Amino acid sequence: MALRLPPLWLLIGISAIGPVVMNGVVPANSAVMAEFQVRYGTVQLVLTVFMLASLFGQIVLGVGADRYGRRPIILLSMVMFSISGFLCAAANSMEWLLAGRFVQGFFGSALLILPRTIVRDVFGREKAASMIGYMTMAMMVAPLFGPAVAGWTVDNYSWRWIYVGFGVFGAVFSVLIFFFMHETRSDDSPADVPVTLLAASAKLFRLPAFNAIAAMMSGSVGVYYSFLAGSPYVMMESRGFGASEFGLWFTMVAVGYFTGNLIAGRFSETRGVHKMISFGAIPGLSAVVLFWLFSGLTHPIGLFLPMFCVALSNGISLPNLMSAVMSVDPKLMSSASGLAGALQVALGVVLTYSLGLLLPSSDYWLFVFITVSALLWVAGLLAWHRLPNTDHR
Repeated sequence: MALRLPPLWLLIGISAIGPVVMNGVVPANSAVMAEFQVRYGTVQLVLTVFMLASLFGQIVLGVGADRYGRRPIILLSMVMFSISGFLCAAANSMEWLLAGRFVQGFFGSALLILPRTIVRDVFGREKAASMIGYMTMAMMVAPLFGPAVAGWTVDNYSWRWIYVGFGVFGAVFSVLIFFFMHETRSDDSPADVPVTLLAASAKLFRLPAFNAIAAMMSGSVGVYYSFLAGSPYVMMESRGFGASEFGLWFTMVAVGYFTGNLIAGRFSETRGVHKMISFGAIPGLSAVVLFWLFSGLTHPIGLFLPMFCVALSNGISLPNLMSAVMSVDPKLMSSASGLAGALQVALGVVLTYSLGLLLPSSDYWLFVFITVSALLWVAGLLAWHRLPNTDHR
């Protein structure tokens, strides 16, 4: 019996929450720093703690979804995500805010990986890559305006209203998931799925294709994480621009990713995952050169034009990488997606924490970390091309 896709609008809405929660709080950094009287390295933990929690969440909840099904895990995660939004909004100390962000990151991770897994449950690799591209393109409407709305909220009201919004959206989507989401995991016996995290991870790490794809995903997303962690300081603290201006310029990143998703949706099924992964890397890796060429330019275009190219590149390649990584073992689709995502986030934790400490000494640390991430991207791409065609599955 053929599996049926849950409502696409619901999957898009769930998927959109993750990027908004990640970058939507960035314009609030300066306001939080002023209210709680903490240094930039401390307020940067709002992003780092979220990523660290997401690291664990993607592994735990990914394996849980393979073992117990997609629907119960995604419903639990959405309810807890809603609660975490209100916890953050009520924070009366930096420690409380960070605790709320940890809960938000842990359960929010499932909202990022499981909609893709559900699409892969229903469609083959190339078709899934195309669908993920279109789905991500549609979901990027929210992140397109998220930082701009957040910046306006911070400048005119309070950063706390950002988190109230997350709590309300989580509550609404919890109800929608309960009534409209059905199970898409195949009827294979759960005994066929490794029970423990270590067993699932060990099996995946033995696959060269998984390692190559995970390296590409980590490197490409690492460039984005570096920018997300460092650009607010460089633009607002170092160069004196406001939160609203940062939010408006950040729309270039969303537009780039949106455009890349459109290309992935249009061509992935006909051109194939392998070609799209290689083609997608070109603008992103070229952008690293632009970052260094524009490093002395104080105008925001020096930051956001290269990042537009990176976002375009990620928009093209990531839907194909996501589909490819979930294809290395059909019984571990959610686990593979979660583990690959956790590796991305592990790199993101190191990058964001390190940048929080180093950036006050020099803006150039942003470009150094972007370059390091790009080198990992290249290493994964080269390893991927050395694999036999049968391993590209």
